[in-house]
This record gives sequence, structure tokens and C-alpha cells, in this order.
Amino acid sequence: MDTTTKIHQIDQIYRSLKLKTPNKHHLPTHASVLLLSTHPAKDKSTIVELGSGIGHVSLVIGKMLKNSKIIGIEIQKDLYEFSLQNKEINEINNVEFLNIEVNNVKNHFDTESVDYVISNPPHYFDGLKSQISDRKIARSAEDLKVLEDFLYASKYLLKNKGLGCFIIHPYVLSDVLIVLEKNNLEPQHIYIAYGNKEKDAQLISLTFRKNGGRNLLIHPPIFFSEWGREQG
Repeated sequence: MDTTTKIHQIDQIYRSLKLKTPNKHHLPTHASVLLLSTHPAKDKSTIVELGSGIGHVSLVIGKMLKNSKIIGIEIQKDLYEFSLQNKEINEINNVEFLNIEVNNVKNHFDTESVDYVISNPPHYFDGLKSQISDRKIARSAEDLKVLEDFLYASKYLLKNKGLGCFIIHPYVLSDVLIVLEKNNLEPQHIYIAYGNKEKDAQLISLTFRKNGGRNLLIHPPIFFSEWGREQG
């Protein structure tokens, strides 16, 4: 399935979902759709989403990959409780949620027990802190430790040759590549997303493989301005 077709399918699923949220800042965004349209997960798999928020990404995957098991991990109890409500409202039974810290996965999962890990982790570091106070925990960090925790958890969870997919800000790409190398996570695919053809890159979808070879592909650019036209 190509990216355009996936985006249309994702849009249709989101339109069908009923989502409860503490505020609008935890609803689907371009980053959510970018993650859903570029992640490599296939059906009949075990998939973990790190930082699952109110659960909408995991729920969409649950509807797209009906024979898979999806587990969302969320540290904030209020968002976790909303994710449970959203699962129940939408009657999606192949998804579950855990209210745990990402760096505590060892107490809840066996090592190398997951096929795919996906995440839309904190994007704002140092000079790029979020200006929205409601999103301070979910979308900002004082340093790279949070992102390092997410990647270390991915290393622990993924089976040998398993794949992860993170949405990151271009600002931290060089740091992420260093952390990936430290954890034997090899970059495999990069999608760079722009607001339009005149703007700088806004987001990057980065897929990596545990103990993978050097086979990095950089795909054609994605322009958010074109998504509406593609979806009709």
C-alpha cells in the first residue's frame, strides 16, 4: 500500500473514531498521520506504541491490522484513563494500554518479545521547548534523556531484526542517529515532511532495525499541504 492510499485510509478511520480527550492538544495531528502512514508494521504482529497518549494511534493500527496485538504505553495516568475509555467506546479489542514509564518496560515485558515499536516521542529539546503548557510533559524535555529512554526501551523490546519507527524533529536528527548507533539500532528509512515546498522540514519519520545492516533509504519528500487534495 503506497503512502497516499494509507493516508486516505487513516483519514477515514479517524473520521469514524469517537475520541474523548482532556483537551484538543492530545487529538490527532500531522505527526500522528505521518507515523501511521510510514510505520513498517505488518499484520499478525505484536506492536508497542511508546507514549500512546489518549490511544488514538494504537486504535487506528488496531483497526488497520486486525490480527495484530497492539500495546500502548503511557506515563500520564489521565491520558491512560482516556485511552481505556476510547478503546471501550470504539470497541477495538486487539489493543490494550499500560500506565507505566517507558524505562520500566523490563518489569512488564520479556526481552525481544515485540515485532515493532512505534512512537511520536517528545519533539522539543533545549531551544525548541513547546509553548503550550498542557503539552509540557508529553511534548517537551529538558534534555535528550527522555528520547534516549524511548530508544533504549525499543532495543529491549524488539526482537532481533525487529523494526521501530519514530517521528522526530529535524533539530534532533543528529542526536538520534548517535543514540541509535549506541543501541545497535540501524537507520533503514527516512521520510522528510514539509508544510509545503517553500518551507523547511517540519518532521521526520525514521525507521530503524535492531542489529540491521546499512541499508538506509531516503524517500521522496512529503508535503502536508497536499494531504487534503489527496484525501479529497
